[in-house]
Amino acid sequence: MNHFEHRKLRKGVAAYVDGEADAALAVAVRRHLTECWSCSEDAEWLAVVKAALVHVGARRAPELTIARLGRFALCLLEQPRSTS
Repeated sequence: MNHFEHRKLRKGVAAYVDGEADAALAVAVRRHLTECWSCSEDAEWLAVVKAALVHVGARRAPELTIARLGRFALCLLEQPRSTS
């Protein structure tokens, strides 16, 4: 496999993991992943990240932001003040 074919398949890994690759690309990437350690590692990481991101949507960003700001404010209040 030449460099350009590898780059094309490497770009197709994300589409394959996301289930967005067409049938021909999916077959080619699946075969490539059995031969290329680097791309198969990328595919594993992408699958882990994708699985983790599924749960992110369950939390509403404003609630998370308010909670973080509240904790930050408490930390500031608990810090001793220096008198210089």
